[in-house]
Order: sequence, then C-alpha cells, then structure tokens
Amino acid sequence: MSLTGNFEKISLRDVEPSELNVRSLKDAHKDLGSLKESMRRRGLIHPIVVVPTNGKFKIVVGQRRWLAAQELGWPTIPALILSPMKVHEGKIISALENLQRKDLTFKDEAETADYLYDTFKGDYKLVAKELGIKEDRALRLLAKRMVPKTVREKIDAGQITRKDAARAVLAAYPDEKKIIEIAQAMQKLTEDEKSRLVDIATEKPENTPSEWVRSAKKVPKMVEYRIVLLPKYATSLERAANERGEDPKETARIAIIDWLEAKGFA
Repeated sequence: MSLTGNFEKISLRDVEPSELNVRSLKDAHKDLGSLKESMRRRGLIHPIVVVPTNGKFKIVVGQRRWLAAQELGWPTIPALILSPMKVHEGKIISALENLQRKDLTFKDEAETADYLYDTFKGDYKLVAKELGIKEDRALRLLAKRMVPKTVREKIDAGQITRKDAARAVLAAYPDEKKIIEIAQAMQKLTEDEKSRLVDIATEKPENTPSEWVRSAKKVPKMVEYRIVLLPKYATSLERAANERGEDPKETARIAIIDWLEAKGFA
C-alpha cells in the first residue's frame, strides 16, 4: 500500500463517511469543540485522506476533521486523494493513522502550556484555545503557576502546602477568596476527601467552599479496584506522580478516567 496521491481542496458536499474508516461515526462526533476551535484559529494542519468512489470521495482518514469543517461552515477541505483500494487496505491505513499518533508527555505538554501562559500574560483560557485542549486540562497543567499571591504567602509561612494550594486552584479558580478558604480547609481533610472536593467543586462551582467540604466528607457510592503492577510499572507510576506533583493513587485515578473518556467508554 502506498499513500501517494494528489493534494486538492475538495467540496465538503462531495465527501462521505465510509466503511474504510475504523473510527465509528458516532465516536467521531464526540468532543469536537477543541478540534473545531483549533481549526477555526489555525486552519487544518493535516489534510483528510479520501478515495474517489462513484463521483464522491470516501473518507479513509480524518472523519472528525471533516465533521468539524462541516460545523464550521467550510465549503471545501484540503484532502489527499488516493487511488481506489480494497476495504481491508483502507481499514489498515485508517488504523495506522491512529496508532502512529503519540500524545505529548505530561512534561512536554506542561512546559508548552507554561511557556504560552507567560506569552499570553496569564490567560489560561487562551492557552487552552491555542493548544486545542479543554480549559479544565489547561487549568490542571498550570495550577501551580496560577496560585494567587496571597496564597503563596501562606505557603511560605507554612500555613498551606503547595499541593493543597494547587488543588484549591483546580477547585475554585479564579475566585481568590474561595481558593484561600479551600486550601486552608484541606489541611483537615484526608487525601481521598481532597480529591473528592476538587471533583465536587468542578461539578458545582456555584456552591460555597463549606458546601464542597461537607460533600467531600460524605463517602459516596464508589467502586474500589485493587490493581497489581509489576515493579517496573509501579516505578513508572511513582515517577509520573512525582513529575505531576500528585499522589500515585491520584495519578492512577486520573489516568484511568482520561483513558475511559478518550476511548469513548465514559
């Protein structure tokens, strides 16, 4: 199989999904917001890949880009037009395109976000837009940078830990008063309660810090799994947690949630 072909701008009206694409159309519709914003601001970096069939173009690679272009109202889209192929060949190419992509490491993503945060003078929402990520992810990457001055003073005075300050930012940014109240309240919470508080605050930002704390102290209906790791993976988890400034249990929990959401299970 070869990916040689002709690059052209083709009409969106002539493009159709096909059985050649390994990603289901239902899955392709999920979470298009970040992709749309990136394409709106920067255009399409990678063209879609299509094959001509009965006067139309069937998508081999790029279903989400095609859907985003439709929602943006683009009349045309850049495409690499391949020669007609067998179904199994198209599925292989589609699968390889997804398999060959590798996400940035947390460190690389955080360093990029950190640089842009300075460039955009502390506008984390603009960082999220430019990187094509959700605002809550940008907030997580930049939490340590976004600790208010008054909270940093309390850290220096030993009244608040750096980790709790970062958690408070995730829970209440940009409300400085709430951040201080939450960071102080966290000193009397368990690690599990602190994690629950951040989740609760994210889901119910209109509530008061005292309401978040009360809810965090209530043990919710949860399912606990015991995961056994080989030493090399346990070491890797500890290294990742250290790099992210988290407890290994929290890093593992976030990793599982991110994976479930990315794979369309949540």
